[in-house]
Amino acid sequence: MNKVVKRITGTMSIGVMTLGISLSANAQSIKSEKEVKGENEVKTSKETKVVRANQTWYFTGTSSDNPTTPSLYTTTPHSDGCPTPLQRICTIEAPDNGSGQPDMSAPVLPGKTVADQINDAKNSLNTSSPQTNETVSSFRKN
Repeated sequence: MNKVVKRITGTMSIGVMTLGISLSANAQSIKSEKEVKGENEVKTSKETKVVRANQTWYFTGTSSDNPTTPSLYTTTPHSDGCPTPLQRICTIEAPDNGSGQPDMSAPVLPGKTVADQINDAKNSLNTSSPQTNETVSSFRKN
């Protein structure tokens, strides 16, 4: 009987040790998963949207040109400023599109882009009181 008890105790000890090792390995695996998940969440939260700073752009086109054409702008000021009467866009505030031109698709207000704001200001030129906005900062004569 004594031998049987020793064998049972030995077998149970081995079983408990095996169970302990198994649980420990499983716990380590879960911890690693959480670390990887946490690391991915940190990376996601660190992803930031690059907000490009606005700069002043000077319209070089004529009143018959489309003021939403990026290639018609320069960062060099007009030699005569923005004289009146107000007949066309003179200066706008917009970020660079990455190729030395204003980004016409940059958001200005919810649902409004640089191009939308330019068109709004251009349309106001046909009224008795032309209106500047967040993008269009001045008008000039033809």
